[in-house]
Formats: sequence, C-alpha cells, structure tokens
Amino acid sequence: MAVSGSNEISMFQMGLGLLPVAVALFLSIRYKLGLTTSLIVGVIRGTVQLLIVGYILVWVFRLDNPWLICACLVFMVSAATQAACKRIKGLDTRKKRWIYQKILFASILIGGMCTLGYLQFIVVRTEPLWDGRYLIPLGGMILGQSMNAGALVVERYRNELSLRSGEIETLLSLGADPDEASRSAVRAACGAALLPTINKLMVLGIVALPGMMSGQILSGVSPLLAVRYQLLICFAMTASASVVAWLALRMAQRLYFTKEAQFIPVQDAAA
Repeated sequence: MAVSGSNEISMFQMGLGLLPVAVALFLSIRYKLGLTTSLIVGVIRGTVQLLIVGYILVWVFRLDNPWLICACLVFMVSAATQAACKRIKGLDTRKKRWIYQKILFASILIGGMCTLGYLQFIVVRTEPLWDGRYLIPLGGMILGQSMNAGALVVERYRNELSLRSGEIETLLSLGADPDEASRSAVRAACGAALLPTINKLMVLGIVALPGMMSGQILSGVSPLLAVRYQLLICFAMTASASVVAWLALRMAQRLYFTKEAQFIPVQDAAA
C-alpha cells in the first residue's frame, strides 16, 4: 500500500535495485581494484544498519516520548563524535583520542543541538514540538554536517600548526598573542571545514536535487514546499558547521598554547 503518495517498493524491486552493484563488483574483480570485499561488506552492513534503524524509529515514533527522542539524539551525537575522531590522523594514543573525543562531543552537541532546537522550536514549530518524525531526521542531517566540519577543522588545524610552527613561534616572540600568531592556521582550518557546505549551497538545485527535497517530492509533497524545507535545513547545516568549527578550534587551541602564550608543537602536546 502506498504511504503519503509514495509507491510501495517490494522485496523483488529491492533485489532489482541491488543488481547494479554487480557492475561495481565486476569492475573491481576484472581490474583487481581490491574493493570487492569492501563493497560486499558495505552493502551488507549498510542494509543491516538501515533495517535496524528503521525498526527502532518505528518504535520511537509510536511511543512519542520526548525523553526517548532526546536519548536518540545524544546517541547520534556520540556516534558522530566517534566517526569524526577516526578521521583525524596522528591520534596514536588513547589519551589523545579521549581528549579530542571530548572536544568533538562538546562542540557537536552544543552546535548541532542548539541549531536543531532553533529550527524545530522557533522556525518549524510542529505540533507537538517534540515530534520525533521531525526532530530525528532533521537532527541526523544537521549532525552529519557537524561531524564533517568538526573532523575537517581539527585535522587541518593540527596540520597547519605543524607546518607553521616556525612562523607561530616567531610571531609570539615578537609580542603577538596566540590568536594573532595562529590566525593563518585558523583561517585555513575554517576554510577547509566550511568549504564543502558552501559548495553545496552554490550548486543547490543545479547539479542535483538534495536528499530531503527529493524524498519529500517522491512522497507527494509540493516541490515548492519541499524547496522551503530544503532551504531551511541547508541554512541550519551551514550555521551548525560554523559553530562546531569555531567551538572545536577554541577548545583545541588550549592544547597548543599555554596561559603564558607559549606554543606547544603538535608532536609535543598532550594531544
């Protein structure tokens, strides 16, 4: 039976949809790309994960409990933190990983949840306000962008500090404060973190229809209404990425500069 104007997809159709993956498998085997195992595992893992999430969401939406929805969002923040931390190179000890996990968790939680709260409770204003059918999908998109921004800004910041260590120490010796001495590193890190979001805004609706908009159109929603929702979520993701990048940088800066404005090289810092 169709739901909200969408067509039902049978298991047979799912099987037909899986067949194109065989092309990727053939190319991997034929040209010995070494991706065969990864493709098979990826397809199986992705399918299992989405099925589990689907059943969990059915249960969560049925209960409609705000505390349960909050718990789901916190779990999503934790998962985003773990994924972002794995992308940062050079965290070769448990202590380093733990320190950056705390930094990323705090920045993603504050930046992502504040943005989601504003979008849901001030802009969209669903009835009830804690409607999980809005909070969880919107939160997932915002947290996904926040995760990318957090990982990119930290990774680039650490690299820039290593490359510019001589420049930073020279500026500090001439009387510059840590903010002034590391301004070039901060600028490069923020640019790397926000560039994907800005690029997405630049080609919005031209290169491809974004996922949320496409999903709403497929479910029978008016394209004009779908555009409004997509613009709101894009604005929210941009804001969230900016806040997360700024918070992560401010917290990470304390690891490499002492209160006496002394620079601690990346390889010598606790993290």
